Amino acid sequence: MAYKRISKILETPDGAFVYAQADYKANEFRVICSGCPDLKNKTYTSATGAILAASYHADHDPTERHVPTRR
Repeated sequence: MAYKRISKILETPDGAFVYAQADYKANEFRVICSGCPDLKNKTYTSATGAILAASYHADHDPTERHVPTRR
């Protein structure tokens, strides 16, 4: 797997760094956070989803470790 960074590196209020990664050959997308090592295990279905999740995680709710969805 060859993941490449696909978003800007963002900084959370507590000083952690967050960015989105993609492995286009495997069609896998994830978010990496220096303060949340388990976050990389959550996969997203698109590059856009991973980028939005990284932005949300950095700016709005870094302790939640997820993006809320509608049910």
